[in-house]
Amino acid sequence: MSAYRELLHALDNHGPRGLLLRALAKLKPSTVTEAEPLEPEATHPFDLAHHVDTSGHIPGEQLGADTPSDLYNTAYYGISPSSLTHALELFPEAVTSFTFTDLGCGKGRALLVAAQFPFANILGVELSPELCVVAAENCRLDPRIKIQQGDAATIQYPDGPLIVYLYHPFLKPVLRRVLASLQRQRQNSPHSTYLLYANCRYEKVMAAFPFLEVVWDYSIPLSPEDAAADRHGITHERFTLYHAN
Repeated sequence: MSAYRELLHALDNHGPRGLLLRALAKLKPSTVTEAEPLEPEATHPFDLAHHVDTSGHIPGEQLGADTPSDLYNTAYYGISPSSLTHALELFPEAVTSFTFTDLGCGKGRALLVAAQFPFANILGVELSPELCVVAAENCRLDPRIKIQQGDAATIQYPDGPLIVYLYHPFLKPVLRRVLASLQRQRQNSPHSTYLLYANCRYEKVMAAFPFLEVVWDYSIPLSPEDAAADRHGITHERFTLYHAN
């Protein structure tokens, strides 16, 4: 199962040709010495400020939930708080009647960022039971926040205005199911429905669901504090906001 997961992720990241080239490269003799093990990641300043635990990187194979969708998990890594805050500040409507729903909420960092805004309700959906426990503990002080353990593709969305948030939580097979479910439940809804996607890598998949129309697409800079803490060394996060028609 672990080898199959690795193959799925490698195909998603590199494509068939890229995967073949990488496999051939590994067959060549190498004089490179084995890399030193990485140091444990430091606690993010957001966690220190809010007395929570949303730091760290957890590979997808360590987030087992023993379901078919589990094969398509990416990994856990919390969004940069400053970029998500900026993205939510650019939202085109007042959020007081909206439910913010994070699919693949992990430890709940995005939920805690959303809690700084006057959303009516905040919902985190997470496949991993272990991460649900951590998220519930992190979010216990805000009664608006609920954590639901389950498959993002089968969730029943609450009635009323809705923002669905994604931070590349799963590969294309699950994303297609998620978008089909969102279309089925919300396309003819009288309530506003938006999808906020951080670092979308699947534009062709999104284009296959024309009920979602792009409102804006921005590359948002990280604060110096977030940039210094980022394990990938990035300085911007790309956010795309869609509206369901």
